[in-house]
Amino acid sequence: MGTTEQPAHEPEALLVRAMRLGRALIVGSGATLADFSVFTTCVRAAGIAPSAARVPALLVGAVVQFFGNRSFTFRAQAGSLSLQAKLFLVFETVTFGLNWGVFHALEQNIDGAPPELVSFAGTFLVFIGFAYPMRRLVIFRLPR
Repeated sequence: MGTTEQPAHEPEALLVRAMRLGRALIVGSGATLADFSVFTTCVRAAGIAPSAARVPALLVGAVVQFFGNRSFTFRAQAGSLSLQAKLFLVFETVTFGLNWGVFHALEQNIDGAPPELVSFAGTFLVFIGFAYPMRRLVIFRLPR
């Protein structure tokens, strides 16, 4: 008997990947704006310590990320909302810890930088190194 070979999937076109990353950056910008607004309000208006202010700021940013990525970045509305939400919660918990840890490490090692700038730098590093790849490859991945 002959063997049946699975057709090889063609790699995604570079333009498709670039457009998706562009959409992720737009969503990330909105989430960063929400995060930054909460963070700055907590630090500057409420007098909360920057490390503690990261918690509500990251939570608000995570909500914006989930719905923005599901509907706009990855266009994954056909996927199971429940499964995506569960996966997002698991990976966002790790992302949350990484964001806080990187922020804390940067804050301890960069003297004189405004906490908002340190927050932005840490969040960007975690986004590129962990959050975006997990969202693309696991959370919002749809079968072809």
